[in-house]
Amino acid sequence: MAGLATIDFHGLPAIQVRAPEGGCAIVTYHGAHIVSWVPGGSGECLYLSEQSQFATGAPIRGGVPVVFPQFATYGPLPHHGILRTRVWQLVEGNVSNGRARVIFRSRDCDETRSLWPYGFAVELAVELAGNDLEIAMQVQNTNGARMLFNAALHTYLRVSDIRLVQLAGLQGTRYRDRTDGDKLVTDPAVSLKFGNEIDRIYIDAPDTVHVRDVRRSLIIRSTGFRDLVVWSPGRAKAATLPDMPADGHLRMLCVEAAAIATPVVLHDNERWIGRQMLVAASS
Repeated sequence: MAGLATIDFHGLPAIQVRAPEGGCAIVTYHGAHIVSWVPGGSGECLYLSEQSQFATGAPIRGGVPVVFPQFATYGPLPHHGILRTRVWQLVEGNVSNGRARVIFRSRDCDETRSLWPYGFAVELAVELAGNDLEIAMQVQNTNGARMLFNAALHTYLRVSDIRLVQLAGLQGTRYRDRTDGDKLVTDPAVSLKFGNEIDRIYIDAPDTVHVRDVRRSLIIRSTGFRDLVVWSPGRAKAATLPDMPADGHLRMLCVEAAAIATPVVLHDNERWIGRQMLVAASS
């Protein structure tokens, strides 16, 4: 039945969102973290490590973590910033016109300002219907000082076997190779294939890419985000991650709408919005 329901997700309070024409998502208050997305008539599309801690103050491995205002270790803040382990506020939830939608919000506080001295309001809107999921991230500068930040929707896709997956749409795009000291490379491949570790920030990426798996394909579109992160940890890197099972790297692929190469700049009361839409289809 379509609608919204409060549930317990591995000990974390969460909202389950069901669309009238099919499709279901689960979002935890912890980090406004999308931990599940099942399109209508399909199976789970997001990877979630069963070894995640699901605990207050700890990041969740998988789903869609919100990255803000720093990506990875490109700065002095905690890895991927200051919001993915905070409790967010649910400010809106509704079902209308065949779509279901929730909006979560996080604001600056004494704790965040001790790490990053800016006033902000970040909203994450999660909307779904049938076979599509749209995630919109809005950032507002609330204190007047010029504010620069990075942002990303760190999307972990569930795949059947990473060795059978191809990612198309990035041929000719430059990327930073994070496995080789951020060396700048132009991707020559019509379709990217996976085996060993790949960790790339595609700069000024196309707005649409295709993930092709043996059982299912995903079309990923983004607006507002100029970059795209592609990460597959490979066996060796995955073995160093305590919250990743031994075969976890075979079942996941990160394709992340991002704003990294050129930071977003906001002045007093200005807003920025970035969106990522995922559409599931049979292969």
